[in-house]
Amino acid sequence: MAILRAMTPDDLDGVGRETEAGGFGNRRAFFENALARLDCRPMVGVEGDRIAATGLGAVHGPAGWIGVIFVVPEMRGRGLGTAITGAVRDVLRAEGCDSLVLVATDLGRPIYDKLGFRVSTQYHMFSGEPTEEMPAAPPGAILRRVSASDMDRIRALDRDATGEDRRSLIETFSGEGWLLEDADAVAGERRLRGFALPTLRGNAAIVAADPTDAVCLLDLHRHFAPAGGRAWAGLLTENVRGRELLAARGWYAWRTFPRMVLGPDPEVRTGMIWGQFNHAEG
Repeated sequence: MAILRAMTPDDLDGVGRETEAGGFGNRRAFFENALARLDCRPMVGVEGDRIAATGLGAVHGPAGWIGVIFVVPEMRGRGLGTAITGAVRDVLRAEGCDSLVLVATDLGRPIYDKLGFRVSTQYHMFSGEPTEEMPAAPPGAILRRVSASDMDRIRALDRDATGEDRRSLIETFSGEGWLLEDADAVAGERRLRGFALPTLRGNAAIVAADPTDAVCLLDLHRHFAPAGGRAWAGLLTENVRGRELLAARGWYAWRTFPRMVLGPDPEVRTGMIWGQFNHAEG
């Protein structure tokens, strides 16, 4: 019987080895980042000396995210996936997260159904080839790098879009981030129109209220996609106009994933969300 416990740095090599061998991709770097952040609660299931399962909880104020639920192939079907998902759920509940959110795969969906999660909407994933051209800012806007003085405005816009407090994620990935703001200041301050914060594996958290601004940020995301890699965007079902715009600009509609919720659904402004940090933390 596997023992469920908090992950430690000593587990990282085993986590990377088992997730890669199990066809889940080497998640060592992901969990190393998670262990360094105060908002993350990574867990493992251990059987003997072997990592048998992983899971992650992320605390975003009143909302918590569950992700990276993995069980080594030969130990599946024994209830370990349900057990580690339930353990992460309990940790997040103890942290005061009333709303629990996750993105489901076909393999994990039966577990989440069993635990009472319900489908609230779908993420429509698009992939884009890297581009050489640096996009220009829309009329009346400035496109520039994120600086430390922008953090409060970015967090406020992000809360408005997601209904969550993703402070730690924003601070972690702001170093390579870009934003759009009004060219003209009002009372000495320019209005923030949107931002793009690139993360690992070709993802980027992209938030913008106006589709024209979002397209600019998505073009920027493609411009900085790694050579030989791809840029990813994720729009919710309700953002019909956004999906039409991406298709018209050569983004490839890849597949959809259910967004599932346990407890009250955070107040999401679906038309403002154009990309995710990742599917484990939103």
